[in-house]
Amino acid sequence: MVHGGYALARLADGRVVLVSGGIPGERVVADVVPVKGVLRGRVTTLSEASPDRVEAPPHPGLDYGHIRYARQLELKREVLVDALQRAGAAQVDVPPVRSAPAEWGYRSAVQPALAAGGLGYRREGSHEVVVLDEDPAASPALRAAWDTLRARPGRLRGVREVALRGNDDGEVLAALVTSLPPRGLLGVAHELVAEGLSGVAHAPFDPRGRFRRGSSRLAGARSIRQRFGDVELSVSATAFAQPNPAAAGALYRELVRWLPRGGHAWDLFAGGGAVAFHLAQRFDHVTAVELDRAAVARGERDAARLGCQAVRFLQADARRAPLPSDAELVAVDPPRAGLSAALRDAILDAGVPKLLYVSCDVATWARDVAAFQRGGMRIARLEPFDFAPHTHHLEMLSLLTR
Repeated sequence: MVHGGYALARLADGRVVLVSGGIPGERVVADVVPVKGVLRGRVTTLSEASPDRVEAPPHPGLDYGHIRYARQLELKREVLVDALQRAGAAQVDVPPVRSAPAEWGYRSAVQPALAAGGLGYRREGSHEVVVLDEDPAASPALRAAWDTLRARPGRLRGVREVALRGNDDGEVLAALVTSLPPRGLLGVAHELVAEGLSGVAHAPFDPRGRFRRGSSRLAGARSIRQRFGDVELSVSATAFAQPNPAAAGALYRELVRWLPRGGHAWDLFAGGGAVAFHLAQRFDHVTAVELDRAAVARGERDAARLGCQAVRFLQADARRAPLPSDAELVAVDPPRAGLSAALRDAILDAGVPKLLYVSCDVATWARDVAAFQRGGMRIARLEPFDFAPHTHHLEMLSLLTR
């Protein structure tokens, strides 16, 4: 397996093909096409099936769903080792991947698309929506909301996607992603709240990316609370928060165990402060740097509610924020693109003795780790976590020291 959910295969003439739906050791027939100079294929027939193969769910986003779960974890570790080698990183002892607390029903946030037949997800590289009766990865609260939305497809005409966020108490927020004006959705929003949703928001469709133009409340609550590890935080339908709270909580508790007591920690890409609030168990002062104004506002409200005076939020671009000279630790949890070369250099130049790096992308994390190693740092601890069973995604918790 290689990063991205593909099995690496070879044709009879030696050419490499990246195959979706395969398992190492299998012999398969696949439809193969060139994509940006790389041959890619999708399994159509099994000539020699792996003993690890199971029946795949219809969900098109579960690209490891055809693999027995224990084998998924082994393959994810192999992909992580391969990524480090490809990045030119010094040898690292990679431990087994920690399994998710729940194999199914683990997601507290989903964003299905609407199609003529109901709700579903698009196939990779396609606008085709695979309509599903339910999402097996979604939490029970989200599956109940899914059923509520499926029951009124006509009233949701003009809505492209629905972002759903639930919590452990069964509360669910929805954001209707659409090019329609908000006033046209007020009626259905109030109906959805009357039928059990906690709140409904309007999110203008933006081809540049998700929620680039924000969102506005239509009916009900703006936010709900969800526990992540040792803290209960506010979450909304459109703002980022870890979609597997149980797995994320295990990672947050683990990072607390790794760290000694200290004076000042600096948390970049802080979001609503999940990492920062856990760092506050070890550090007297934690500066949480986050660009998104709404995330900072939620974090400040949560800090006041929790009585946590150690965490201070700073609205700034984490890629350009000057690092303080007294920071004993810098924590980063960047988007999938990882850290820019300029930010890596700034962290190295600042002389911070410890770097706590949380990542959701194997390839960019390995690239950044290799760069930090060349700059004189080493991986003191590493543990991979499975936040997304039945997909290729993997979360890394790592501690680098001088």
